[in-house]
Amino acid sequence: MRWMKFAIGSALAIAGTVLVTVNLRTLEIRRLTAQVDALEQQRQELRDYIRRLSASRRVAQIDVIDQRPDQRGQTVSAIVWHEIERDGVLSDPQTVEVVGELMYVEAAVIKFDHDAVGKGDPEKSGSVAVFRRIFGDRQIAALVPNLNQASRPAAPGEGSDEPFEVRLWNLFWQLMSDPKLAEQYGVRVAQCEAPAVRIKTGQIWEVALDAAGGLNLRLIGERKEITLATPPPRNARP
Repeated sequence: MRWMKFAIGSALAIAGTVLVTVNLRTLEIRRLTAQVDALEQQRQELRDYIRRLSASRRVAQIDVIDQRPDQRGQTVSAIVWHEIERDGVLSDPQTVEVVGELMYVEAAVIKFDHDAVGKGDPEKSGSVAVFRRIFGDRQIAALVPNLNQASRPAAPGEGSDEPFEVRLWNLFWQLMSDPKLAEQYGVRVAQCEAPAVRIKTGQIWEVALDAAGGLNLRLIGERKEITLATPPPRNARP
């Protein structure tokens, strides 16, 4: 009888030990699973962070429709300029003459703090730009008329409820020279940029803006035959 009680007691003790061990292992598995899930979430967040930082969007397209020498033997290129809205819609075309071998695309650019871009801040999720003018290396930039901008900042002093981006453009020149003001708005860099490329007839160039950087010009195609469907070449603004 004693032996039976001892055996039953031992069996119950072993069962209890097994049960505790199983419960501990279950808790450990749950803890490890939670850790794995947390690490996976952190990895996905890091991927999203990197993706936002390395993102780039098309902001304009340039078609080189004609080239000819002028009276002094300098190359004159007729280009058609389209800005691309955030929804992908092309703005009305503008035809511009570029004198020289190189074409410069000038814009005012505002770049935000990397962390704001990486985290996808709704107001500072990527660099913004306003295009100013297009000119050649044989032209004096200051004498070239400005492009017709797809959108213009509101006049200063219209109230504090104006969109964040409009406020920034109204403060652009101050942001450029006032580090404290730039820091207040999360602006890392405010500057004018003018990347340049050598162009020839038939080329199609893409203008892109990096989320955490500036402007890039990239050749995306070439047409064998050019049909001039726009008015005769002229500078964009009278």
